[in-house]
Amino acid sequence: MQLSTLWAETPLAAIAIAVLGAVVLGAAAWVATPRVRTLAGPGATSRWLRRRTHVVLAAVAGASLPWLDLHPVELATLAIVAVLVALLVTVDLAVHRLPDALAFPTAGLLVLGWFIGALVGAGSWSDLGRAVLAALAVGSGLLVLCLLTPSGLGLGDAKLGAVLALALGWFGWTPVVGAVVLAFLLGGLFAVGLLLTRRATRRTAVAFGPWLAAGAALALALGDRIAGGT
Repeated sequence: MQLSTLWAETPLAAIAIAVLGAVVLGAAAWVATPRVRTLAGPGATSRWLRRRTHVVLAAVAGASLPWLDLHPVELATLAIVAVLVALLVTVDLAVHRLPDALAFPTAGLLVLGWFIGALVGAGSWSDLGRAVLAALAVGSGLLVLCLLTPSGLGLGDAKLGAVLALALGWFGWTPVVGAVVLAFLLGGLFAVGLLLTRRATRRTAVAFGPWLAAGAALALALGDRIAGGT
């Protein structure tokens, strides 16, 4: 049962499930803390690492996912992916790097999850095909931008974009397009804000991975409302 429906009937039960989701994913991210530090590098001392940002992000995802209308296979797949993306985002914030050691396993997990989803009827084989096509399209597009503006996007951003498109493509083209638009909109507004407040210059490197993840999360949450349907 979707939590929004359960909320109308038994609010306390809905809250309990959301809290449980936050605790489970937050704990999973906490266990992975040594891995995050390893991927960030031995000399990394960023505040993002000290504040256990990945734990907070995973907990927020754990509390949010149950509110979506998802098949159990979809929920389980996205829950695990959310933890991995939280790790990726934290490393990117800390050292401006999106490690292949996390990005590639996340992509593999998504393919496996959507394959199982198609087998059990959570979706269709065309949904799986669309997810793969979305990953190729977004990854290729970001790669071109990376090559054209090497001081802007990095190869890691292209890979993360492909991974997130693989996740969203299962649900349709609307969240894929919406995620890309939202990522550039949010990232652009943030960069402008830094420039206006003189906290950065045009040469200052700004991590784009967090905005890709934020755009994907918002697109998934908003669904068809962001673009009028798939």
